Amino acid sequence: MNCYEDLKDKKVLVTGASRGIGAGIVKAFSQAGAKVFLHYRTDQSLAEKIASELPGEVHLFRADLGKAEELEALFEAVKAEFGTLDAAVNNAGVVLPALAPEEITDEYYHRLADVNIRGTLFCCLREIALMRKSGGSIINIGSVHQDTTVPGWTLYAMSKGAIHGMTGQLAIQEGKNGIRVNNILPGYIDVDKEPVDEAVNLSIPVRRAGVPADIAECALFLASARSGFINGADITVDGGVSRKLARTVNVF
Repeated sequence: MNCYEDLKDKKVLVTGASRGIGAGIVKAFSQAGAKVFLHYRTDQSLAEKIASELPGEVHLFRADLGKAEELEALFEAVKAEFGTLDAAVNNAGVVLPALAPEEITDEYYHRLADVNIRGTLFCCLREIALMRKSGGSIINIGSVHQDTTVPGWTLYAMSKGAIHGMTGQLAIQEGKNGIRVNNILPGYIDVDKEPVDEAVNLSIPVRRAGVPADIAECALFLASARSGFINGADITVDGGVSRKLARTVNVF
């Protein structure tokens, strides 16, 4: 049974949707009956494969959201196909290898900030413009790293903290227009479909790593009428791991 019948025929944009969490999200929306716009950055064949597996209407578009002109081209295409948007999931982001503070460079900063911060912000702004007449739901994909992180991820944590800030600000500004803006914070999500190290599973209170469907289910809820009073929220989906002290020892 489809628990999200109100999403049928809704117009939904998902960025970074050719793999991992984004692919799981775009599949879930399509299966719920939504018309989807699938954005990707690099692998056209993979994006086309995902699109071929979707049951409903789907449109593909390639863009590097760190480049202003390509981001604008994406939204021109969305406007041409859909006219408006009912929901959008801003999943596109960059993850780079961990670096010690003294190794951080200006180039490293811009590679992260251009997509994770600037890209997410301007996607939100363009989505708001397409939702102003009839309202909608914007869902950002942040990370538990905004609050609790590990050594070497200074800029990644900073970029996800920026998404937290922009989510709250846009939520309070656009609520009057019927636009809700929320932020999902994934924890460890297995996107490789390979067996997860048992030590990782045991480090998570629910004793398993997350999968893209865990994030997709939360995104569906936030896009649906069922979450109509949730706005400006950070929703952590991590199996409880961020609630643990770093020095936690399993004594049970």
